[in-house]
Amino acid sequence: MKKYMVLLLIIISFGLFSQDAPAPDNSGAVQEVGSGTDDVVNAPAVTGDENPKTTGTAIVGAVTIDGKNYQQLGLRLDIPIGKFGFGLDAQILIDEEGKIREEDWDEFEDYLDKIYYVRWARKGDPFYIRLGGLDYSYLGYNIVVDGYSNMIEYPAYKRLGMELSFEGEKFGGELLINNYKELLTDKPGLLLGTRGFYKVWGELAVGATLAVDFNEYNGLRDSDDDGYPNEIDRYPDDDRYATEYDYYLDRSGNDTTFTDQAVSYGLIEGVKSEELENFKDRTSSLAIWGLDIGYPLFKNDLIKIDVYGQMAQIDGYGWGFAAPAFRLKTGPFIFRAEYRHTDGEFLFGYFNPTYEMERAFYVADTNTFYTKQDILDFVPALDGYFVGAHFEGWGIFRLQVNYQDLRSGSGEDIEAVKSLTGEFAINEKLIPKLAAAKAYYMQNNVEDFKEWKTPSTVLGYVLGYNVAEGTAIYFDYRFTFQDMNGDGEIEGKNETIKTIGISTKIMF
Repeated sequence: MKKYMVLLLIIISFGLFSQDAPAPDNSGAVQEVGSGTDDVVNAPAVTGDENPKTTGTAIVGAVTIDGKNYQQLGLRLDIPIGKFGFGLDAQILIDEEGKIREEDWDEFEDYLDKIYYVRWARKGDPFYIRLGGLDYSYLGYNIVVDGYSNMIEYPAYKRLGMELSFEGEKFGGELLINNYKELLTDKPGLLLGTRGFYKVWGELAVGATLAVDFNEYNGLRDSDDDGYPNEIDRYPDDDRYATEYDYYLDRSGNDTTFTDQAVSYGLIEGVKSEELENFKDRTSSLAIWGLDIGYPLFKNDLIKIDVYGQMAQIDGYGWGFAAPAFRLKTGPFIFRAEYRHTDGEFLFGYFNPTYEMERAFYVADTNTFYTKQDILDFVPALDGYFVGAHFEGWGIFRLQVNYQDLRSGSGEDIEAVKSLTGEFAINEKLIPKLAAAKAYYMQNNVEDFKEWKTPSTVLGYVLGYNVAEGTAIYFDYRFTFQDMNGDGEIEGKNETIKTIGISTKIMF
């Protein structure tokens, strides 16, 4: 992977010491409600850091972490000072016995987690940088990085990332890092992406993208850092033991006769730690590079039409392209369409909003760990289309929808890869006392939408009520899904992860 690190450094250096042209916006995907910018994302988020006033939010709610329920109490501050802004997020989680979750406060990196974000300027400004939580991040026209979020499992898991962009007359650049804390692990590795672009003639711009995940196995949870992921570790919070055999062998004073008899009577499992897969020193990396070209074909006071094309190659796997493609803006309506093709072993927008949940996972039926790149072996050559629309409904509502439909074969032998994202929001100014009202849904890279409980599904809604001037109560419900036992089906309450947030926001 050294070659990719060198390439990344070259591209970053090229961009940082140049003047740039505006990067293409992502219109046609789903735009964040209330952002007030042309910054468009793939799924909704409540960032809380876009308001020009200082705000304080008291958080009261419930959250499930590793199958355990906690009451959530916290305080979040969002403080803008000119172009500079920062957010603090201190939360206390209390278990069913009334005890505070101590692992949130016993290490140095736990205190880094209290920094929600630090930023300079906003997306679209000539220079913008943000450290901390990243709600939705893009590179270029999204063929490689399409709405990546390091907040998808927040507040259960907090990541400290970075996104950066800068603009000028001729050159431009973008940079994305998913989580600096991954550099502190025994097997350092993070997701790093960058893009540089240049106006070669007039408004005709070309760009190059490179994104590398230096260790996909960092997507596995290992609470005690013993190398055995939580899915197979019978004692995930105790690095002395990984199996029942280890535990009872130690408790019996290393009496193998006693422990073996317990196994023979079916009292404990006979699996030993040395028989398990250990990821302490294992790594798995993946790199994707891409090229793009775009040109504003027509523009007047009523309408703007951009045309563009893009392609990408996954190292060691397949390639894909999106062309012809265009984006149309007219009044309150934005529409985007692309023809898409792959030669197989390729996924568009590989680093998407749910990537951190798909990065590495466990399948119990085969007792095997997989990474997202293992799925690529089963992706056939595909042809199809992508369409996205964004509509501001006369100041009454906002609607955004994205849809991808890629297919291979014919008749009964058709294979499909489909994605759907959408958000609907009501203008809160139309209804007395309403502070917010929106609902959202996202499901990526599935064969069909008959089964909506999948690891790539995120859905939820947000309601806000103004109780007094400058004070509002918010109800935030979010649902994600994980195949905890790896049986290929998502069933039961423990595999539906419901995050409920009830918070009071005070405007200073």
